[in-house]
Amino acid sequence: MATGHMAFPGNTSGVIFDSILNRAPLPPARLRPETPPKLEEIINKALEKDRGLRYQSASEMGVDLKRLRREIDSGRTGAVSAHTAAATAPPQPRSRSRLLALAATAIVAVLAFAYLFRPALPPPKITGYMQITHDGQQKNFFGQVVPIVLTDGPRLYVQENIDARFAIAQVSAGGGESVPMVTAFPNVALDNISPDKSELIVGSFTGYEIDQPLWALPILGGSPRRLTDVTGEDALQVPDGDLLIPRTTELIRVTADGSSRKFAAVGGPPYWLRLSPDGRVVRFTVSSAAENSLWQVSVDGSNLHRMLERWHGATNLSNGNWTPDGKYFLFQAIRNGRTDIWGIREKGDPFHKVSREPFQLTAGPMSFYSPQPSTDGKRIFVVGEQPRAELVRYDAKSGQFVPYLGGISAGMVTFSYDGRWVAYTTFPDGNLWRSRVDGSQKLQLTTAPMLALFPKWSPDGRQIAFIDFEAGKGQRIYLVPADGGFPRELHAASFNVWRVNWMPDSGSLVYAESGASGTPDTLIRSFDLKTLKVSTVPDSHGLYWPALSPDGRYVVATTMDGQRLMLFDSASQKWSELASASIGFTQWSADNKYVYFDTGFSADLAVYRVRIADRKTERVADLKNLRRVVEPFISWSGLSPDGSPLLMRDVGTQEVYALDFEAP
Repeated sequence: MATGHMAFPGNTSGVIFDSILNRAPLPPARLRPETPPKLEEIINKALEKDRGLRYQSASEMGVDLKRLRREIDSGRTGAVSAHTAAATAPPQPRSRSRLLALAATAIVAVLAFAYLFRPALPPPKITGYMQITHDGQQKNFFGQVVPIVLTDGPRLYVQENIDARFAIAQVSAGGGESVPMVTAFPNVALDNISPDKSELIVGSFTGYEIDQPLWALPILGGSPRRLTDVTGEDALQVPDGDLLIPRTTELIRVTADGSSRKFAAVGGPPYWLRLSPDGRVVRFTVSSAAENSLWQVSVDGSNLHRMLERWHGATNLSNGNWTPDGKYFLFQAIRNGRTDIWGIREKGDPFHKVSREPFQLTAGPMSFYSPQPSTDGKRIFVVGEQPRAELVRYDAKSGQFVPYLGGISAGMVTFSYDGRWVAYTTFPDGNLWRSRVDGSQKLQLTTAPMLALFPKWSPDGRQIAFIDFEAGKGQRIYLVPADGGFPRELHAASFNVWRVNWMPDSGSLVYAESGASGTPDTLIRSFDLKTLKVSTVPDSHGLYWPALSPDGRYVVATTMDGQRLMLFDSASQKWSELASASIGFTQWSADNKYVYFDTGFSADLAVYRVRIADRKTERVADLKNLRRVVEPFISWSGLSPDGSPLLMRDVGTQEVYALDFEAP
């Protein structure tokens, strides 16, 4: 009968058995299967303690163990039988200490096997949900504000867009009526909550500002107070009382006396600062031209690094929060075109195997954003969204907005110069389509993962330019044939591209480009399609959303605060102020005589037009009763061939939900 070594799964246990049997430390890692370091330490300590207590000599034991093992390995069964007989002979008397040593070794072996084969800890799960808000207001944004829910325990605080003004609504954590908080700010960005949960950290803005004045807003009422003279997109108080403020591509540390210094530098604008429950580390989101990512730094400024950099289960990781006990960190990420809630386990225990890989908590059908655990850790508050838009046209006779192109869920409409064709971007999937103006001869021009923004038909009717914002690639300018074909990349932006226009000869494009979010370094540029050279429009520093007149003579653009509309005359090469108002999206009339604009996020919601000849402004349409889709930084508006304003009516749902969180 053949005899060999005892074997266990993966042979790890066999190595451990040999070490225990021979009273020797485990062999070097390079000569044995992988053993958990903690287990190896336990075993070696036990063996070291027992090193002085050896087996009796062969003459005392009646058997030479090492010789026995060699004979077993070589298959000498006769010798084995002889040794077996000797081994089964009545044992010689043993001392009490030797018996205790053997018992201790057996206990160590049992513990080792128990550690190796301990059960895995299952991930948390969502066991139910409840809708908290029912107000129908917009809660999902990107730009000056982001979707966010904060809690002090009994109440929730939610970022909303109410009548085109950004505000904060509060609602009971158990559900009920939402009530807007009254502030004197033109627009409020909800950023964070103080450590004692008595104040909300907010920013104020009027136009496209990302770095904003920061205020502490008392939850129970009272006047807001300015936190610091340093502007930013968020503020977090660390244990020593200092403030961390994200600004441009850095984190700034501000002391109580107002002095500031650079705390950390990253590759893109940081935001959403959160402190760990133990007060040791700060996590935040970094926005870049490619995608959002999660980062971590210690409160002393050391160990700055990107989290989950090699994980590819989802993209655009952002907006994370810890559970109150610090065991889990929850965040949002995009997968298969939908945003869901994910998590990672932060703490383990010696009785279970723990996976450090992210686990998915939600899987649609809605998209979920910005997880905020309740103060008892039993629920997760999220913004849930089912997006849909309706394309509408303003009818001057009735004074009402009516469906256009059948009320399709689309926007960013552009017409061919002869007025016979139309191209548009479907919402929310972001595909580019073209058709006849009556809706016939439809053709899809782009597919996921492309996100085709702000398309523009070329004057010769042969091509359509658009901006693609694809995860992992950043913003790029593409051209696609109007009759279908493969989109061709023209230009990769350093950060953002703010609209694209055609020169009348179809030979070049005019657009604005920024190097970093929240900075006034935006420039208006021209791209020559033949030479591929880029030139800059004179004195265009800090101007956004350029719109080129159909004849190519003028460019209008908006200042960063969104309060002035500027006009560039290519003949004089000079800029001048065309209008002073709250400026949203702009469009030229086909006859070059007027520039139409909506009033963006102001209290006076309307569409206006200004005449180039005398710069006279007149009101065209009232928007107070129209709930619009709020897109990155701006809401799109356009003109039909007959000069009627076009907009995107928001007919989707965005509400706050409470998810029941069950953690093992």
